[in-house]
Amino acid sequence: MLRLRMKGLIRGFKQINAKFRKRNQRGDGIKLIGIKSLECNFNPRQNTYNPHLHLIVASKEIADTLIIEWLKKLTPKFAGKDAQHARPIIDIERDLLEAIKYGCKIFTEPDSNKKSKGSNDRNIYAAALYIIFDAMKGLRIFERFGFNLPAQKKVTVGARVVSDFYEWVFIPEYFDWQNVDNELVLSAYAPKPQLVNLLKNNIDTGLE
Repeated sequence: MLRLRMKGLIRGFKQINAKFRKRNQRGDGIKLIGIKSLECNFNPRQNTYNPHLHLIVASKEIADTLIIEWLKKLTPKFAGKDAQHARPIIDIERDLLEAIKYGCKIFTEPDSNKKSKGSNDRNIYAAALYIIFDAMKGLRIFERFGFNLPAQKKVTVGARVVSDFYEWVFIPEYFDWQNVDNELVLSAYAPKPQLVNLLKNNIDTGLE
């Protein structure tokens, strides 16, 4: 069911994009230009999933047009006006990261309407994450629309045989990779106590 909802979102957006692309080609209507990403959140209070799209578009006119068309396409049964948010980009790097950094949040607030006060207020719902990732399998999570990227030259990388190498084994207790021939670790990574506590005590494998 979740996968069908995700595919429905993608299909609905493609239909809107195709509609305005044809209009623009006829010289009637704006051209939709931007990037979009698919994301899905899990609400542990209501045990529900919320697949939705994030968009970065070229103008306010495009944003307003997409919201109008989206509400008409999905109808009030599947999309509410209050759930559609549009704002100007202030920090390009921050907003790009916000749109493309993940398809699903690993850490989930127990109450999505309240801000977390610390790591103890967050949980990892492993079963729900599996359902989301399984539903997203094979779908295009991130893509552009209305423009083409400049052509890039193909770089051919030659192959070579390495004779001097080290073998590493991951040691969970160290949170790191260790050399099998000595006690050297690969990264010397030291996780924060809050993260260790989260991984040990706040992973829920039953709720989905």
